[in-house]
Amino acid sequence: MALKVLFISNAIYMFAALLLGPLYAVYVQGIGGGVLLVSVSTAVFYVSSTLFLLFVAKVGDRVKEKELLLASSYVVRGLAFLSLIFVNNALLLILLQVLFGLGDALGTPIFGALFAKHTIKKEEVLEYSDWSLIANLVMALGTLIGGFIVSGLGFTFLFVTIGVLCFISAGWILFTPRKVL
Repeated sequence: MALKVLFISNAIYMFAALLLGPLYAVYVQGIGGGVLLVSVSTAVFYVSSTLFLLFVAKVGDRVKEKELLLASSYVVRGLAFLSLIFVNNALLLILLQVLFGLGDALGTPIFGALFAKHTIKKEEVLEYSDWSLIANLVMALGTLIGGFIVSGLGFTFLFVTIGVLCFISAGWILFTPRKVL
């Protein structure tokens, strides 16, 4: 049951995030940026995620209810995606990547830890394969649907949709009984 909850919550988040996925460069171009801003902002995301990971690595194992960190990562990411609606220059975009980095640092290792906690011995490869299959299909679908959404409804609608889906992921975790996770 725990893995199903994790799969569903993270699949919803991954679907949401990949709605933007490869369209990020188009979005950046739309706010007046180019190839360099795409590269710089993406690098800022990875550097900030790395710095926040140093903190999460030190305190994460001391947190009793790790699922709350996972839910908070979805909320932070949802707020970051919603904030993209208001970005109109390079500095704001770069600063926002720090928030995305925080969300990534809170979510990625916690998801992995919770996943590992609930794997069945002698079925680890099967369960990780199941997750990879789901993740790949969800990412492919998100990438495809994102293009349709932006083409028909624009980036603002896309960012609201992504934010709502991130909050649904958080709710999925928050409203799951603690004994399950």
